[in-house]
Amino acid sequence: MTHGESRKDMRVAALTALLLLSTAISGCLNVPVEECEGIDCFPLQPDALSEILAAPSAFDVVSLAATNDRLRIVTTTTYEDNGQFAEVHWDVGKDDSAQLRSIAMRMTIGTTTIDNEVIEGQSTTNIRTEGNWYEGRDEVPEYVDPFLELAQLATQQPNGFWPPFSFDTSAIADLSWTISGDQTSTQQIASASNETHTIIIELMGSPPKITGIETYSGAEETFILRVTTGNSVSIELQESLPRAPVGFSINLESIQVGDMTVWYGEVPDGMSTEIDPSQLEFHGLSTVDGIASSVAVMTVSQESSNITLDDGTWWEFNWIDFPMPGYFSAGDLYQIKTNSTGEIDAAVFDSWAQQWTGGPLAQ
Repeated sequence: MTHGESRKDMRVAALTALLLLSTAISGCLNVPVEECEGIDCFPLQPDALSEILAAPSAFDVVSLAATNDRLRIVTTTTYEDNGQFAEVHWDVGKDDSAQLRSIAMRMTIGTTTIDNEVIEGQSTTNIRTEGNWYEGRDEVPEYVDPFLELAQLATQQPNGFWPPFSFDTSAIADLSWTISGDQTSTQQIASASNETHTIIIELMGSPPKITGIETYSGAEETFILRVTTGNSVSIELQESLPRAPVGFSINLESIQVGDMTVWYGEVPDGMSTEIDPSQLEFHGLSTVDGIASSVAVMTVSQESSNITLDDGTWWEFNWIDFPMPGYFSAGDLYQIKTNSTGEIDAAVFDSWAQQWTGGPLAQ
């Protein structure tokens, strides 16, 4: 081979290499590409999302609670009809490792708002009422997963007032979905509409899990649900707060039995804390010229007492410690009797909080 032929062969080889490279870049050289299927696609294909939504466990709060030590679910539901506005907001969270849970509810109807929150699970509790925080107590703290408890209560009392955490995603599985995503954060947003609502679904993670649901029915009704897990969920008890009295008061009307006035009843199931009975007092009250005062008292831990006043009238107090011996708790029974006349009342004073829980002397 001559020197000239050698140089010619080198140019041909170089041109061939460039041609192959250029055809690969321009797509002229077909290279098989494996298409993704199912949940491996990002963002999801509509049929894959429909399959996820159709699954019975697509959005199961009980399952979420079982698999996440830290969990918070927030919902906001609004209604507007003929200029009348209403909103219900729930915020439920838990931290299993800290043995703390929080349940907050805000309800607005027109210009009236009820707003409260309880953080509990330990011997100290925090209570928020209308924006003000207070310290409560529980002598026998028992941490219970709030999501499991609310699910059980909703099953037992289906007509009760519970957070709307149950959402049937199978009812929207077959809609025509438009899906976008941010691969860095793994967030995917899917939107669709049916005859009455616009629906937006947020998914996060790999495999994707539902973390948000929104439904809109024009300006009349909206529903927004958000799920947060892991370190983004924080529940903490505050210290050195004003003390709140026990959540029990004698609100029942008295009855007449012969010449006696009687108050009797049961500590309701709604009181979820146990209290040292030596910190509570039953009082007999009398109001004269518009001024109420205590005329007879028994510390609850005494269980029974009969007090005769200087004018010969008497007050009898009885407390029956029933389901949780040694503690003032739900299910306990009480009875207060007197032969006094005039404007009389029975009330409870919480010496730990230094407050009346109800009655004419309550602040």
